[in-house]
Amino acid sequence: MKLNGYIEGYFGKLLSWNEREEILQQIVDQKLNTYFYCPKEDPYHRLNWKEPYPESIKKGLGQFSKSCRANEVKFLFGISPGIDFKNSYDELFRKISESRQLEILDVVILFDDLFEEQNGEKHAEILNRCNDKFKDINFYCVPSEYCEQLAKPNLLESIYLKELSKNLDKEIPIFWTGSKVVSSSYTEESIESWKGALNHKLIVWDNFYANDYCLPKVVIEAFDADDQSKLESLEGIMINGTGLLNVDKFCLEALANKVFHRQEEVHSLFENAGLPEQFEKVSNLFKLDASFTGSAEEISAVEFLLWKWTGPIKQEIYPYLHILRKFLKKEDSSGLLESRFNLKKID
Repeated sequence: MKLNGYIEGYFGKLLSWNEREEILQQIVDQKLNTYFYCPKEDPYHRLNWKEPYPESIKKGLGQFSKSCRANEVKFLFGISPGIDFKNSYDELFRKISESRQLEILDVVILFDDLFEEQNGEKHAEILNRCNDKFKDINFYCVPSEYCEQLAKPNLLESIYLKELSKNLDKEIPIFWTGSKVVSSSYTEESIESWKGALNHKLIVWDNFYANDYCLPKVVIEAFDADDQSKLESLEGIMINGTGLLNVDKFCLEALANKVFHRQEEVHSLFENAGLPEQFEKVSNLFKLDASFTGSAEEISAVEFLLWKWTGPIKQEIYPYLHILRKFLKKEDSSGLLESRFNLKKID
């Protein structure tokens, strides 16, 4: 089964269990099939990973994984031990056993965003020992060098990736974000080069909509609008969300539109998300590669969205709208907003 769905894997936001249930319902409604739980702001996932989950959180995890099973959605549970592993196998095995008690049988070991040089052979050993000990659990790997951009010195010469791919059990898939941390498409040529270098099944961890690096910007556009991505040879593609519930529902529908070749126009996606027609007049400001003209019509549309429209998604994009108004009215001349939000002026 190819894994298509949602990653709760961002910094700065932590969903409630009710919000997760709403995301799960959108996964079901869009005929997607996977929820990957690995929020950076869950202290027991990353910073304090060696500590057992408190009963209140454990109860929530158990209930949510049960909801996923009831809806035939695969629940991936992430553990991020890389910050201070130090051969802490007992603690890691205890954490995995804890998840198994909750009937969670898909576990991802993450080594991402550690910000210092890592050892691919060691990471492979950690996963292999887990794989040997827990025969009933499916394991997955998020490596430290998880895209071409981070491969040192490059994809084909990276010692880390060579050692990881050489030593990691072949049945363990690898999550990969593409050419960059934030990739906009996945061409057939690129996918074949990644598969050749890593020699494992690949699942794309897509950061197209993620905004934890450029808050409060929000990306609301069709997924792979240029239709360059060739996803068939991958083991799946999952989007890392924003933690904004209604924005993330839009992102999941946009992903499903691509995965299932629905060819629904972006106008319809906007309508389904409750966005008014004025939004389309400034939709270029909500693209990953955003652009603006600075026209009176643009300013008027942003002011309409700010003052004359309401709705659940408006509450989530309000901070960005407010900054856009200030920017378009030239009340900020520092140039910082253009750089931070990747805004380009067009004539």
